Amino acid sequence: MSRNQIRRTNQVGGTPLLRFLVGAGLATSLVIVFALLHVTNIRAAGELKKLEGVRTRLDEVVKSARLQAERLRSPRHLSERSAQMNLGLVSVSQLEIVEAPVRRTWQGADIAREEIR
Repeated sequence: MSRNQIRRTNQVGGTPLLRFLVGAGLATSLVIVFALLHVTNIRAAGELKKLEGVRTRLDEVVKSARLQAERLRSPRHLSERSAQMNLGLVSVSQLEIVEAPVRRTWQGADIAREEIR
């Protein structure tokens, strides 16, 4: 056997083998990238679902707060609360609030100070 024949037998496939290995590496890397993108997509969908649930709950809270604010702004409710709290408001209408004469300040703090002495 000559040297050239020995060299030819030591080469296994040559260019076709190299092409096959490059193609297999490229295909493997594409499969891995596809799998990672798929996993990322699934995680993002799960997070989106959670955020939609949170938004739905917040929308319900906002709706409830708006209804309560409307109820609290009503003139009838303000009249009832002013009577309960004795704020000195005489009447409440949608256009104006009429104040009663100024009351004397509460003397409870002064009495407490005197008792300490």
